[in-house]
Amino acid sequence: MMPVHHTRLLVAIETDATRYHGENARRPRVLTPIEAEQMLAHLVTDLSTLLPDSRQCAIGMAGALYDQTQLLRPAYPVFSSLETLLLEHLDGKDFRPIRLGIGAEKDVMPADDLQPGKDIPIGLLQTLPIIISGEAELVMELSDTMEHLFLERGQLSAHSARAVEANFGVAVNHARFMTVTDLNAMLHLQLEHFGFLALWELLDAAINSSPVALSVSGQGGQEFSWDGQRVIGRFQTFDYWATQGAGRSVSGSQQMLAKAYSDWTREYRQFLATLGAHHVIVEQRLPGQGGDALPGSFFIEKSALVPARHAAAITEHSSGELGTVAVTVVNDAGQFNYYPLRPQGLNELHAAIRLLPGSTGDVSFPGSIVYDQQNRCLAADKL
Repeated sequence: MMPVHHTRLLVAIETDATRYHGENARRPRVLTPIEAEQMLAHLVTDLSTLLPDSRQCAIGMAGALYDQTQLLRPAYPVFSSLETLLLEHLDGKDFRPIRLGIGAEKDVMPADDLQPGKDIPIGLLQTLPIIISGEAELVMELSDTMEHLFLERGQLSAHSARAVEANFGVAVNHARFMTVTDLNAMLHLQLEHFGFLALWELLDAAINSSPVALSVSGQGGQEFSWDGQRVIGRFQTFDYWATQGAGRSVSGSQQMLAKAYSDWTREYRQFLATLGAHHVIVEQRLPGQGGDALPGSFFIEKSALVPARHAAAITEHSSGELGTVAVTVVNDAGQFNYYPLRPQGLNELHAAIRLLPGSTGDVSFPGSIVYDQQNRCLAADKL
């Protein structure tokens, strides 16, 4: 069989996300093999009109809708799985322009990477991945044509849009063919609009496995880098941030440090959450060159501050909708600050604190970040 080359595209579906939330919420349906074949037939008709030469190619489609975070991941696992399954169906025989709709048996897709993520919140944009496969020169020509044609004429036909609604059980406000480059560009614009251009640069490097090292800074001085294999985030505790890090020039009066560190933490967590949603490997380390990855889901810092008399045994530092930022523990050994590094870190650090001798002391929930203004470091609340 001749070498088979692939080009990747998708249907971007702007839908009504309100039906995926509330009392009667339900996610888009995952199609059976027969339904996937029928859905693909509608799309192939549209593609044949736009790209007549695609009739000479094999075309594969996953019978499920995906959030863009599941499509845009390192090595593009959804598309890679589609390509693998298509080659398996060709079975090493002479190439033929098959049509392959990949469906699920009892809602389970035949490859793990094709299973829509149930832990991903449903958004307005849903994507339906497709591959076109064939002889290298033809596939390259089709790929080049798509980059220009889809911007002008990529909208699905009314017939195909109705088929999307009927098959997946979604409301279609708008649906059009896109290339993966188009989807990347859309994500770029979204993140740039919200002031996260540095995050986009990291995602682009990780998703496309760039061999070039990259260092970026967030708006609040957050430090992240890409080393060719993973993203490294430099976690700054309040004490480091306020004295040596991004907050060293912030005034320490009138809770200004508390607000600024809350803002820093919010943006730092946004980086982590978005990178995690795209399955980018992230290691958190302390500031400075080198250093090992911080293990576990929380970090413990030994404070240089001598606790005040009548200090609470446990102080939960928090900031509005951001939630808990750190927990300060005071015992006979001094003061220790616990920081969650991951979402599960808060529960796990609480469990670790409960195991400490004397952990049944007074607990304070001041509803803010308590700090020593002179020393610019976290402090236990005073009882």
